[in-house]
Amino acid sequence: MSAEEVLEAIQKMSNKERWKLLDKMYDLYFSKEHLIAKEKLDRLREDEYEL
Repeated sequence: MSAEEVLEAIQKMSNKERWKLLDKMYDLYFSKEHLIAKEKLDRLREDEYEL
């Protein structure tokens, strides 16, 4: 899908759906919480293997 097609689809969305999309995009691209959680999980796994 091209950028133009994506923008066209966004323009056809209701405001409520646009906000949902923005929330999801933020979580995917700007929120680092998932990376922090993954790092913690990786450290826990490393600790288990060292025991």
